[in-house]
Amino acid sequence: MTNFFEKMKQSIIEDFQGVAEVKVKQNPIALLNKYVRDSEKEVEKASKLVERQRLLKNEFYKEWKQATTLANKRKEQRDLAIQAGEHSLAETALLYQAQAEQQADRLQQAYETAIEQLSELEQKYEEMKLKVKDMHIKRLELMGKENVLSMKEKMNKLLSESEFGHAAENFETVASEMKQKESNFDDEYEITIFDAKIQKLAKEINNTEKQNHVQENVVQ
Repeated sequence: MTNFFEKMKQSIIEDFQGVAEVKVKQNPIALLNKYVRDSEKEVEKASKLVERQRLLKNEFYKEWKQATTLANKRKEQRDLAIQAGEHSLAETALLYQAQAEQQADRLQQAYETAIEQLSELEQKYEEMKLKVKDMHIKRLELMGKENVLSMKEKMNKLLSESEFGHAAENFETVASEMKQKESNFDDEYEITIFDAKIQKLAKEINNTEKQNHVQENVVQ
């Protein structure tokens, strides 16, 4: 039963990680952020390597100077033994002197190599820092572009589909309806004037006919 739950837990974790990776791949800003974080970690590692190389260079210098001092000391001991006529001690001092000189030469070469390596590492380290700085700038530029695109998308959506868009459509509808009503009012007004004129004309004709009828009766 324990193994079953462990497998289920691991499956859920893998699924979650898979979804997170998909989201990162779909989002260029998230992908760039991840790349920047990874690069910063590499820069941090490079910084530690540079510091370690600097310590090694200093250690080589210290050992080189100690070996040189020891070689000089063996030389003085050899000279003292020769002056004292102790040839056996002189030969031993000469052997120690040669060993110290060889060691000093090796340490000097190692020190000079360490200087060259340190210079190379420092140069690479500075290049890495500049590269990460450049990525920071690019990330800010992309974030700015993303914000502008997002804002434009929201504005377009707001103006075309939201209450603002509907309000504009409503205004146009109301204006059209008012124009239609105004036209209807004008038509009704014209019809009313027309009817009034006809009624007046009919009344005038009726009055004229009455007057003619009265005159005819008088004549008779």
